[in-house]
Amino acid sequence: MNGTPASENTKQLVKRLKEEDMKAFDILYRQYSERLYSFAFSILKNREDAKEIVQDTFLKLWNKRKEIQPNQSLNAYLFTISHNISIDLIRKRLKDEKYAEYLKTHVTKEGTETENLFHFNELTYKLQEAIQQLPKQRKLIFQMSREEGLSHAEIAKKLNISVKTVENQINLSLKSIRRKLNSGELKSFLFTSLFI
Repeated sequence: MNGTPASENTKQLVKRLKEEDMKAFDILYRQYSERLYSFAFSILKNREDAKEIVQDTFLKLWNKRKEIQPNQSLNAYLFTISHNISIDLIRKRLKDEKYAEYLKTHVTKEGTETENLFHFNELTYKLQEAIQQLPKQRKLIFQMSREEGLSHAEIAKKLNISVKTVENQINLSLKSIRRKLNSGELKSFLFTSLFI
């Protein structure tokens, strides 16, 4: 599962995916599979389970491809699916006493790491919620910058606006996100490394 840099606009890939383009599906798989695997492994602490979660996530993506909205964040969509499937698996497995004991022991041994990972997961979801609440144009500009990796100049050209407008909208987005997070979360290294 080798991650690859985005070689094509995500929205274009999603559009092709909705038209049952398997090549687009393959590109998305290569772009997201490694990160989804790491995310699932951080929750389940089991390599085989994490691999299975990735497969199930992309199976669900394919089955639900027609339902994806044009302005919906594919990143948030995939990680939400992965998170939900992982939690469902844990709930199912907890009925098995041996697995429950294994999980308890494993989490105890790696408590600090596990807490940090869950904090990262929680912060990621809060950030996505804050992004979704941004005004339409502002959200689009922010997602083009942070999720699609476009430069300010590229965004300005695509939207036929000035670079200064792009910069202002991104700054307003960050201020809005900061207001929705508490002071402790704002000091998080994860937040600063991902968004600032």
